[in-house]
Amino acid sequence: MRQYDLLMSGQEVELSPAKVMPSAEELCQYAHNDEMVEKMVQTKLDRVRNQQVLFPLNQEELAAQKSQIPFKNRTVHAMGTGEGFTKLRALCKKQGVTIGCYSFAALVLAQAAVYIRRHGYQIPDEGIPTIYTDVLANLRTRIEPSPGECFMFLIGETEVRSRVTQETRLFDLAADISKQLQSAFDENRLPLFFSCKEEMETGKHADIFTSVPAGTMYEFMPSNQMSFNYRTKYPWGEITSTHTIGSFWCPLVSNQVLLFQSVGGVMCYSCVCCDGENNVRDVRDVLELFVEVVEHSELVCEETGVLDLLDFNN
Repeated sequence: MRQYDLLMSGQEVELSPAKVMPSAEELCQYAHNDEMVEKMVQTKLDRVRNQQVLFPLNQEELAAQKSQIPFKNRTVHAMGTGEGFTKLRALCKKQGVTIGCYSFAALVLAQAAVYIRRHGYQIPDEGIPTIYTDVLANLRTRIEPSPGECFMFLIGETEVRSRVTQETRLFDLAADISKQLQSAFDENRLPLFFSCKEEMETGKHADIFTSVPAGTMYEFMPSNQMSFNYRTKYPWGEITSTHTIGSFWCPLVSNQVLLFQSVGGVMCYSCVCCDGENNVRDVRDVLELFVEVVEHSELVCEETGVLDLLDFNN
């Protein structure tokens, strides 16, 4: 945007291309912990063997989309309000949780609530399947040595497991998610993600990981970029929202990819999914409820649980 601003003001752009940086795998080679990598691989194995996704992709719709060249996916958007964001910040400060952990907990409960709605507004006798949230994290400030100021797409991934029951409360879930994330940071699992990924792809269990059918493992992967911390006002206009129009990660990496961040004190929401009536319906149902819980935090209290979300704000 800085370059565009120069052009609009009649000045010459600054032609100073950034130097080519090493790959993410190379930058994270400093992190060595074979025992932890093996533990991470075993955790993934347990997940492959036992996970039941709440919203598996409709395979006919997935096949129809894959047959197209180029492949197309769909993005569902939503916008918040300044009032909603102000109330959210106040509530999170009062409860001692971050906006990120509150949002992740709201996303988990929104998925669980939609799942319950589709089972006749009753929790099934077998319970709600464990919900996995694969959290992306920026590694530029975590790797050693620091790469300094540069243009770089360098992210790691860690998973959070949530078991939702009738007694699960939103703020208890947010606190548990916070503990799981802190444990991942303390154990340096983020830069080790690449070693884990390589072992999953080429190691002794590679055949198990590669045999996982598309659309049956990763869903509603959220971004950790909660705010747009850059200049928004220019002489020629103002950036009031940010959205994504697609993602190469969907559905190859995750069934749905969710971006939500504040711009000028207003939350913007985008969820990318595989196109098709059923796949888009899953996203709309979960996203609409998630946005409601984030934007109308004045309706949330310490006792708010998954059953309260079944008719939230109605």
